[in-house]
Amino acid sequence: MLFRFLFKPREPQFALEGEVRLRSLGPADAADFCAHIHELHFEDFRHRFNGLVSDEWLDKYIARSLNEAIVIGAFIDDHLVAVAELHTGGKIAEGMGESAFSVSSDWRRHGLGTLLLKALLRVATENDIATIIVETGAQNHAMKALARRFGARMQMQGDQSVGRINVAEGLRLAARSKVAQRLPSVAASIGDMPGRASATM
Repeated sequence: MLFRFLFKPREPQFALEGEVRLRSLGPADAADFCAHIHELHFEDFRHRFNGLVSDEWLDKYIARSLNEAIVIGAFIDDHLVAVAELHTGGKIAEGMGESAFSVSSDWRRHGLGTLLLKALLRVATENDIATIIVETGAQNHAMKALARRFGARMQMQGDQSVGRINVAEGLRLAARSKVAQRLPSVAASIGDMPGRASATM
């Protein structure tokens, strides 16, 4: 298994300044999405994909996601720093969507995950998705805490922690959040996405 990138060493986190811009991502954003994934530190990368994956697998995953799922990106100064995905179809029951999150390691713990989850809730309700599934590693405490904040009950299933967010309840809880933001209307179509995604914060 070969990798064409080196994981970034741990560095001091940046201060979050200026406006965070959200928009839906499509096939034309593949290079930015790939660069974003490559910015994850080693442990964050392992959390995101439940281990290590090859470059070929990653390229195919990014292409499928951008063509078949709802994908929302968070930009700071035109730099993609966080991504939320919502996958449907395949083995995922009707009315449900499986989420996946990644936040660039240097931009974690600045509220970007909360911002993206709120946007994902809005998109879910606009696409008749009543439940968002969150699946993450047992040691990914930040992601589990974020899901719980929006009403998920996280339970162990094998080596993964899995929870479900009721979209209506999540939106109600989001309205009470202290994180100030503007939620854009992110128009996107949903296609079938085989396989399972994971999440990291």
